[in-house]
Amino acid sequence: LNVEAILKAARDTGCDSVHPGYGFLAENAAFSDAVTGAALVFVGPSGDAIRMMGDKVSARSAAAAAGVPVVPGSAGRVEGLEAGHEVLTATGFPVMIKAAAGGGGRGIRIANSLAEFEQAFPQAEAEALAAFGDGGLYMEKVIGKARHIEVQVLADGSDAIHCYERECSLQRRRQKVWEEAPSRALSARLREELCASAVALAKAVKYSGAGTVEYLYDDEADRFYFIEMNTRIQVEHPVTEAITGIDLVAEMLRIAGGEKLRIRQGDVSVKGHAIEVRLNAEDPAKEFAPFPGQVAGLRIPGGPGVRFDSMLYQGYQVPPFYDSLLAKLIVHAETREAAIVRLIRALNELKIDGLKTTKPLFLALAADPAVRAGDVHTRWLEGWLIENAAALAG
Repeated sequence: LNVEAILKAARDTGCDSVHPGYGFLAENAAFSDAVTGAALVFVGPSGDAIRMMGDKVSARSAAAAAGVPVVPGSAGRVEGLEAGHEVLTATGFPVMIKAAAGGGGRGIRIANSLAEFEQAFPQAEAEALAAFGDGGLYMEKVIGKARHIEVQVLADGSDAIHCYERECSLQRRRQKVWEEAPSRALSARLREELCASAVALAKAVKYSGAGTVEYLYDDEADRFYFIEMNTRIQVEHPVTEAITGIDLVAEMLRIAGGEKLRIRQGDVSVKGHAIEVRLNAEDPAKEFAPFPGQVAGLRIPGGPGVRFDSMLYQGYQVPPFYDSLLAKLIVHAETREAAIVRLIRALNELKIDGLKTTKPLFLALAADPAVRAGDVHTRWLEGWLIENAAALAG
């Protein structure tokens, strides 16, 4: 995260561009500015675009201006508890307190009563300041049993297309653990409306590069609401690549190199179904406690429709200092049912000796009737984990 060290490495190696990946620097406007200021190409949106869409409050305003439905909540940043009390008259309880500069599930609190709100507000403020260097907050009404649906967009600053949607409703502590594409919850009409709204927003803000427009979908009301835009490539982008055949990172590089979009909306279609699971060095039998250590043995799954993205090798030492993500396992098949079968086979083939991982979680989820039916929402997994703790001891 040392910007000067990264720029020095770029200069010393003679490279002409910097791709920020999907870590914290990927949505850091100052980093984008620093890269371009060093006469290098930043593979992503401009610093101004990151500032506008990376700040969740200004992103809400931009979405509303583009005609995209937003979750009921504060019109701007909420400056202190007293201002928060005024917003509560519109949202009621439960209410979500969120970091304006947030991401990755950090800087978020849910309050179900006034007492909880007055305790959670300063906690969210402190966490946001520590994680993002910005303690600004905003508030949104909690939508009950909502699904998390997001739309992948590609844009060149003037034109934009979508690459359809992903569903990421299986979450633990607001962190995605299982992502898939397309969503089986959407009708053809709603899919068209959702994807069109994402394209309209990307065009309205003159976005450039790959981005993800995230929504909550209320099954019961059959309505979707904008929640935020991620101004970077997502961890889960491979499922979109699998169903569309589009190399999203390659398109990012072309756009950053000054090319206009070479893919037209009519060229993008969905083929089959894809699922990604995030394998972490955590012990699911012990409340997902971190499990650093050495990889004593490694067997990587393969075969048609199986992709394994990882840095692992036998003897690799997993450090205790960073994110616990070890690998992403992606499967693709003609149908969702076939993709789940392929996922189970690939998980059984995978072997990471010497560490506890989240593999047992995904084997259990893949066998669960609700998951197989797609009958889940963003808070479903939390309850499931309480009921199925014994199944995760494998």
